[in-house]
Amino acid sequence: MAFNSAAVITLGIVASIVTSTIVASNAYRSKFAEAEKAQQSIVVKGKATQRVRSDQARWWITVKGTGDTIQLAHETLATGIERVDEFLIEKGFMEGEISRGAISTMVHYDRDDEGNRTRDVVEYELSQRIGVSTSYVDKIAETAGKVTDLLEDGIFVIGGTPSYTCSKVGEVKVQILADAAQDARTRANELTAKAGGAVTDIKDIRQGVIQITTPNSTRVTSYGVNDTSTIMKDVSVVVTVEFGVDGTT
Repeated sequence: MAFNSAAVITLGIVASIVTSTIVASNAYRSKFAEAEKAQQSIVVKGKATQRVRSDQARWWITVKGTGDTIQLAHETLATGIERVDEFLIEKGFMEGEISRGAISTMVHYDRDDEGNRTRDVVEYELSQRIGVSTSYVDKIAETAGKVTDLLEDGIFVIGGTPSYTCSKVGEVKVQILADAAQDARTRANELTAKAGGAVTDIKDIRQGVIQITTPNSTRVTSYGVNDTSTIMKDVSVVVTVEFGVDGTT
């Protein structure tokens, strides 16, 4: 009887240990499976581009005047400045859109037979920049191509390259970031659906540098492109998003 009782007790202990081990093993597997499931993710890139039109333009014209004396050079410059002002008014610009920079002076000295500069003045050269800032970007583009016509009138002018900017780029940046994130989710959905899974929450998102380029340009830089050479521009951004994935095998 004592032996039988001891055997029963021993079997009970063994059964309890086995049961506990199975329970513990199942619990471990369950936790491992949950941890493995939680680690399942997919990383995709999303891109968005929006074309915008510049609404601000800036343009500089350099006018020069030369002469044997400083007075003559100044008179020549003043004549050139007056003619350029007339030219801009004729093209439809308002006085409030036109500004002037400071006058710069350069003295050209004669050189001796050995090429050394002497103290004898050959010519005085004065220059002044006239700036035009306006929201009429098309007018700037048209006028910039015609300013050299003043050369035919004997006016020494150098037309700079117009600079075009968009004042609403800040609003566009917010929109394309949202669009890029949505593009990333769409890509993630397509990939996971083919694998029999589904995208869940966002685990991580990293924004790339916003690029402002000429239309259809593929140019990018690590610090961002900010092109001002064209009226129309493409504002683009790439985001990298990590999504959780559920149900994949």
